[in-house]
Amino acid sequence: MTRIAIMSDVHGNFEALKVVLSDLDAHSPDAAYCLGDMIGYGPQPQECVDLLRERGVECTMGNHEQGLINIHYLRGFNQPAADVLRRTREMISEDTYQWLVSRPKSLVAHGCRLVHGLPPDSVTEYLWKHKDDMDRVFAGYGEDVCFVGHTHDLMRWTCSRGRPVRHPLPQGETVLEGGARHLVNVGSVGQPRDGDNRAKYVLFDLEAQALTLRLVPYDVERTAALILAHGFHRGFADRLR
Repeated sequence: MTRIAIMSDVHGNFEALKVVLSDLDAHSPDAAYCLGDMIGYGPQPQECVDLLRERGVECTMGNHEQGLINIHYLRGFNQPAADVLRRTREMISEDTYQWLVSRPKSLVAHGCRLVHGLPPDSVTEYLWKHKDDMDRVFAGYGEDVCFVGHTHDLMRWTCSRGRPVRHPLPQGETVLEGGARHLVNVGSVGQPRDGDNRAKYVLFDLEAQALTLRLVPYDVERTAALILAHGFHRGFADRLR
C-alpha cells in the first residue's frame, strides 16, 4: 500500500502545522507534500518553513511565496496581505527566502499532479473562477488525479466522458470513482475558510484510490494572539476563530 499526505496553505500558522504533522505521523504516509503558501497572514513563517524542511515535506510554490519575489507580484495582494508579506521578508532568514522563491510551480509525484492554484502550473489562478469551464481545466493536464489548494475550500471535481461534476469533500474516507479523472482541493492547514477552524489535510491511498480528509483541532487562540502581537491586521486573527 502506498499512501501520501497532501496539505496546503499553512500561512505561518505554526500551531496548526505542528498538530497536522503529529496527526500525520500516526498514519505513517510514504511521502508528504505541501501545495504552497507556507507563509503569509500568519505570525511564525520561519518556524513553519524550518519544520517543513526538517520533516522532508516536498513543497510547491504558492502565490504568497511568489509575492516575495518582486513588487510586480506583490501588487496583486490587498494592502493588509501585502503588509504581512513585507514583514515576513524581515522575519525569515536569507536561506529561507531563497528556498521559498525557488520552489517549483508544480510537481508530479506518484502519478498525481500537485499545484497551488490551477493545473497545470498556475500559482495565482483560483479554481472557483473556472467553475463554468472545468472541461478545459481537465484538458490542461494529463494526470488522472490533481491536488490543489489556494482557495482554502474543500471540494473535489470529477470528469467522466468529458462531463465535469463538483462534489463535497466530507470528513473521513471518499473512494474516487473508477474510470474518471479527479481534481481535489485539500483545504487549508493554517487558515480554513469553510466554517470549521480545524486544520485540514488529506491522505491518499493510491492502490485503493481512497481519500481521507483529516480535521485536526489546535490552539487557535495562541496563533490569533501572536498575529495581533505582531501588529498584523485583526482580520487575519478573526478568520481563525
